[in-house]
Amino acid sequence: MDTGLATFLAGFRTEQDLFASSLAGAFWETYVFGQIIRHAASGGDPSTISYWRTASGPEVDLIMERAGGKILAVECKYKEHPNISDSTGLRALAEAEKGRIKEKFVVCCTKVSYKLSDGTWVMNQSEFLRNL
Repeated sequence: MDTGLATFLAGFRTEQDLFASSLAGAFWETYVFGQIIRHAASGGDPSTISYWRTASGPEVDLIMERAGGKILAVECKYKEHPNISDSTGLRALAEAEKGRIKEKFVVCCTKVSYKLSDGTWVMNQSEFLRNL
């Protein structure tokens, strides 16, 4: 979960090298996941944290199952302006778990939060943590 150490061990020596690589998205997802785990642990959040995927392909990077069975669903995207195609997995999860999804999020590098037409929130990692 130490993305700084992981990037060094992977051979990246500059931020630009990492962000120009095909691994930037995977490192971003790991970073966001780590921050959510740390935030939940430090606040005593008893949520169950996992991921979701179907056999046919749709997946969601992170789901937080809260008390009462309600789910917060999170997709991590290393981009500034996600669009409706970036929430495909979130919509598939909402369809599969009708009534259990409390909120859907795309956590990304945006400066301004907004909602997609399917009701998914797009926000940066800091704002997402403040809203947990």
